[in-house]
Amino acid sequence: MFKKICLFTNYNQYESKRHFTKKFVEALNRQNIETKVIDANEKVIDVESVKSLHEFAPDFTCSFNSMNPLRGGKFLWDFLKIPHLSFLVDPSFYATDLIESPYSIISCVDRSDCSAIRTSGFENVLFFPHAVERDLAPEKGVERDLDVVFLGSCYDYESLRMAWRARNPEALNKVLDDAIDIVFSTDRLSLAEALVEAWNISKCDPRGVDFPVLYSYLDNYTRGKDRVELIRSITNAKIHVFGELSPDNPVGILGWSQYLKAQSNVTVHPPMPYSEIFPILKRAKIVLNSMPFFRDGTHERIFNALACGGLPVTSESMYLREQFKDGQEMVFYQGSNRGAVNAKVDDFLSNEKKRQEAVMHGRDKVMKHHTWDARVEQLNKELPPVIKKIRAGA
Repeated sequence: MFKKICLFTNYNQYESKRHFTKKFVEALNRQNIETKVIDANEKVIDVESVKSLHEFAPDFTCSFNSMNPLRGGKFLWDFLKIPHLSFLVDPSFYATDLIESPYSIISCVDRSDCSAIRTSGFENVLFFPHAVERDLAPEKGVERDLDVVFLGSCYDYESLRMAWRARNPEALNKVLDDAIDIVFSTDRLSLAEALVEAWNISKCDPRGVDFPVLYSYLDNYTRGKDRVELIRSITNAKIHVFGELSPDNPVGILGWSQYLKAQSNVTVHPPMPYSEIFPILKRAKIVLNSMPFFRDGTHERIFNALACGGLPVTSESMYLREQFKDGQEMVFYQGSNRGAVNAKVDDFLSNEKKRQEAVMHGRDKVMKHHTWDARVEQLNKELPPVIKKIRAGA
């Protein structure tokens, strides 16, 4: 059992990281684990902060997603000489520099990301899915007046593809085209695996090729297209979309209003901070989730939806299929068959009893196995030997 943990947090779009940190801290405190939170945006990590951190003497430090390295490619925890756990909530491909630190521990929300990290020889990795707060629940007396809800950013995949096609040689454009086709033809391969498969088929010369950039193109394109095509596949139900144009794509100019302008059944709303989405989820009957970047993992939208009484309709995930029954606790769709989504949505919207029963069974599993309290118990079991090994090698 850990006694003290220090958590670093900072800003991200919609402020989800600060919310995760707050709810995780509450769960840690319920286990009588003392916590110290340092907000990098509100307090500069200066000499005095480092001194107070040393005086606090945490068992380890942690943060949601990675922190930027300091001078010489080293991280703050390398100078502190304290193990640091990075809770990744995005694909691990964007945080590969973490494996260079001997004090680094990485957790992933997708099991294929854990496997990919281990192939590099880095062993300090855990599968640590998303979670929800244990007190999150439907609100009595609140009408479920929103048939279908989607919460998330719009990725301008069409502008992105035009930009890379103008910039790249034709051989690389062919690799990306093939990788996109592979991603949407199967729901088993990760984005990295799809890119490797397309690359091997091409037999291109790898010299001078920036593979992280190719991966980011593939990721932004497939997540953008899958979200748009998922919403477009629903032609009868009223859909409420909350979000804005993603800042991750510097060439992006087309937002939800442009991509969904032909659909009279869609209403686009401004984005909301993460902490304010829950009243919306408590009014939703069905909540859409698209995550082609997690083929063997989780997303907080799924657990939040069920906790609030909404039925998730989500892209395929091997891990979620092990945890939940399709059509009885949540609904899965395949990228190769989004056309089936409309009938499934209509079926559950026309049968409220069936929808409520599915939510009840799914929610029961979430509150038993996927709360922050459950994740604290997991850490208490799995993390001590990792920290012991790091301290022994320090």
